[in-house]
Amino acid sequence: MRYLVILASCILAALSANAYDFTLSVFGNANMDDIIDNNDIAYVQGIIDSSNGATDLADANCDGHIDENDVNQIESIISGKAVELTLIDNEGVTVTLNAPVDSVATLFLGALRPVIHLKAIDKIIGVGSNTLARPDNVVELHAHPELRGLPGIGTTSDPSKETIVSLKPDAIFGTLHTDKETSKAVSQSTGIPFVYANPSKEVFREENGAFETWRLLSLILGKDEQKRSEELIDYCDEKINEIVEVVSEVPDEDKTRVYIACTSKSGITSTANVYEPIEIAGGKNVAEGMAGSDSWGHVDVSKEQIIDWDPEIILITCYSKENWITVDEVLSDPALQTVSAVKNKQVYNTKGWYAGWDPATGLCECLYMAKLFYPEKFEDLDVEAECNEVLEEFYGVSGLYDWMLENCGDYCTWK
Repeated sequence: MRYLVILASCILAALSANAYDFTLSVFGNANMDDIIDNNDIAYVQGIIDSSNGATDLADANCDGHIDENDVNQIESIISGKAVELTLIDNEGVTVTLNAPVDSVATLFLGALRPVIHLKAIDKIIGVGSNTLARPDNVVELHAHPELRGLPGIGTTSDPSKETIVSLKPDAIFGTLHTDKETSKAVSQSTGIPFVYANPSKEVFREENGAFETWRLLSLILGKDEQKRSEELIDYCDEKINEIVEVVSEVPDEDKTRVYIACTSKSGITSTANVYEPIEIAGGKNVAEGMAGSDSWGHVDVSKEQIIDWDPEIILITCYSKENWITVDEVLSDPALQTVSAVKNKQVYNTKGWYAGWDPATGLCECLYMAKLFYPEKFEDLDVEAECNEVLEEFYGVSGLYDWMLENCGDYCTWK
């Protein structure tokens, strides 16, 4: 009887749930989809009854057996009860920790953001020193100035193990820029679990994107954060779908051709072969599919290649003064005068990524880019008003988009 009731609820949930292109890598996600829910309980019951085959994540309590104890573990995960949780983080490292946690130390801005997004600020007891070093033009610190008074715990390349140990966090949240050997050494020397905790791809709905990161961290942080993660996902889905509904009317061959410059040391000739806001806004990333990207997703190309692609719009990210190339420099570059974006003065700044990718400002970029790419289709879109609303949803403070434009340059990350 219990199995039939669970199965019925699973069918109803499956009819209403969104499906995303990632597998939530937590032991207990028995059916290997994007969420842990009653469907996983039903799937484990099927394994026990020999009607389902075992999966890599079905052994929820990691004891080497799939049995009723795994059903109990999954029920505890769903309810937010205390469990020993085992997961595979965004860098593919398997981590076991006691969840939910009461305190975390975030070693990098990219790992701090999702904790703020999930409204778990009260659990943060230490912040990366690099983050604290730039209090005047970091949106996260402007929105939550109380974070400025927290102890600095070092950098991704040089964590302060002594400070971390003295704070006694339940977990350390880091980023893909902390190499695996460093994270392993920090965890082993402090005895504190280390989790790679920021999206490692600039995407929302796909593997290692924003949605997966929120769901993964919410299982570590607690029941309230699990509820919040679903609220954020629904919010993003609604905003994204509103844009996609409009731009889906544009035939593929008519989509605006876009080149995004990463402004690394290569300047205009460093681009990204994946940047989802461009796609969501109905643009065609001319570098899509190029091989050879580095850990940031950047690819170096020649100016001749840019000329050959002939983008209609060029976007420039600018995350540091040292590596910045200006709009005027691109417009006046003699080598690029035949490029449509340059001829028509369609070269703009966009925030892009700074210390990782922020899904909050990324969602703002989807709106910003949609109006840039198709002004006639988004004539009534008030980008600044919409983006102020978006950032308030994520960071809890009004007027953040206006503040960002005023204090961080023209869609840049530094003043």
